[in-house]
Amino acid sequence: MLHKIKFVFLMYMILSLVLTACGTPATTENPSDESTHAQPTEAPSTPALFKIVKPDGSTFNVTLEAVKALPLATVQAEGKIEEGPYLKDVLALAGITEFSEVSLSGSSNSATLTFDQVDENTILDFNNHGTMKLASTYIPKADWTKDVAEIVVK
Repeated sequence: MLHKIKFVFLMYMILSLVLTACGTPATTENPSDESTHAQPTEAPSTPALFKIVKPDGSTFNVTLEAVKALPLATVQAEGKIEEGPYLKDVLALAGITEFSEVSLSGSSNSATLTFDQVDENTILDFNNHGTMKLASTYIPKADWTKDVAEIVVK
């Protein structure tokens, strides 16, 4: 009889563990209790336009909303006016103000710029299909990075 009780108890414990692992318990948390909620670093409904890789290897996702909130600048290159935020302002979104160089990659040519070249002559231009391209007087237009996907900062 004692053996049967141990067996039933053991089965009860196993079943409890399995159900706990498989189910999502209902909670009655107070929504205003911030100590029980992790704060998101970025709104999950806003997809990243591109990412910035910081010198320490961590990444920062740049959203279209964040970029559109930045002041617009213009650059005239090869007879055409390009418009978008300064690259230095975009980097500042990720907390980057000092660096030696930045490398941009996307659907076309990769480009590398020194700290001194990330000035009022270098912007990220909005294009007509929801991405951005590099626009800079330091690089010939044919070599600009289109559809910027990643900016690596050193």
